[in-house]
Amino acid sequence: MVRIERDPGFWQAVAAHPEVAPRLGGAVTADGIAGFVGREDVLPLAAVHGGFLFVKRDPLGFTAELHTLFTPEGWGREVLEAAVQAFNAVFHIGHQLVFTFETATNPKSRPPLSFGFRQGGDWRDTPYGRMRQWVLTADAWRASPASTRRREKCH
Repeated sequence: MVRIERDPGFWQAVAAHPEVAPRLGGAVTADGIAGFVGREDVLPLAAVHGGFLFVKRDPLGFTAELHTLFTPEGWGREVLEAAVQAFNAVFHIGHQLVFTFETATNPKSRPPLSFGFRQGGDWRDTPYGRMRQWVLTADAWRASPASTRRREKCH
């Protein structure tokens, strides 16, 4: 279901969607994303209505920063199924930690606790509004009820 998608047009369309653009709070623009998805340190994994952008944050590839971008048509089951595949892929290629940010103005930006995410700190003011960090380790992912390994054992 997920695929590497470096076509800026795909990501621009998602970012420009009328229900997505206001949630980005100016942090991501449709134009700015074009150069971003083509960078060598970015792994853009897409589904049908959006996807995940993993940015390598250290030279050895231990840590990745996650950005999630889906239109309303993909909210729910598509995001869940794509996320399982995306996290399996990212941890398979050697990342040991993924972090992301929750923004106070966008409740959909909070990552799922069922995936093993843990809060990395308290709210603080940033140039993009109030945010807090969330972290997910490879071990926490593998132990989570959302991981494929666990789902295959439970029928």
